[in-house]
Order: sequence, then C-alpha cells, then structure tokens
Amino acid sequence: MFWPLTDPSEVTFAAYSVTASPESDLIPGIPNPRPMSGALLRALLINADECGGMLAMDDLSKTVVFTYASGMFHTAVQEARPLPTPPTPTCGECGQWESEHGNPNASCCDRFDVEPRPGTASNRLCSACRQPFLHHGRRYTVACSSFLK
Repeated sequence: MFWPLTDPSEVTFAAYSVTASPESDLIPGIPNPRPMSGALLRALLINADECGGMLAMDDLSKTVVFTYASGMFHTAVQEARPLPTPPTPTCGECGQWESEHGNPNASCCDRFDVEPRPGTASNRLCSACRQPFLHHGRRYTVACSSFLK
C-alpha cells in the first residue's frame, strides 16, 4: 500500500528503475524505464517536494511514485522500482554514478570542480540535501528548505 513519503532519506536502495508516464497515458501508458542511482533519485525527490509535487512509497515493495506540481517541468507521474544491484559503481563522495554528475539535479561533490570547494567554510554543505550553499537558488538545482528561510 502506498503512503505519503515525507523524508527522501527513507529511499535507501542503491539503484532504481524509473518509468515516467504522462498522466493522460498512465493507463495503459508508454513506459520508458531508465536506471538511476538511489542518490540521484533522492535529489529528484527533494526537488519534486520543494516544487510542490507529491511523493509516495509502497511499504512492501519500496516502490516510489512522485510528481512535480502541475506546470513545473512536466506533468509526468514517475515510478521508481528498486533494482537488486547497481549497474555501475557509485561515486565515493556523493553516492551517484559517474555518468550522473552532469545532471543538474545532482547533489554536488568535489568532482564538479566548483569553486569555492563544496564542504569548505566558504561553501558549506546543506544538512538536508547535501548541496553546496552556493548551488541553492540556481535554476534546476535542488533547493531544500534549509536555505529558503
């Protein structure tokens, strides 16, 4: 049974298969599954929540369903099903796959060559989403409520 998901950190698998369907095509829908690291999925969930979207998780299968608020980015309903093993190694700093480092929703690690360096006194990391402070407020960047106050 699906329940509202209030804390993206409850999404704990290392990899997911994510399918997006337009709301009008949800049943039967045309699936487009793509593998995604759990770390990037958590970043997308934070972003969807901050944009007024809805998040839910099935307590048995750990499948996550989420949307963005109507008119934000797209109106797709996205379903993320846990994968048994990640298809690629994860980054030791941010938990995402190397191939995901170019994603604008990615939580940034040192491999982005951001100056000042993330995690330093002049560019501290947010405790909620692990984004560097200087990334908050940028377009398409995950912005958690810690920096919106």
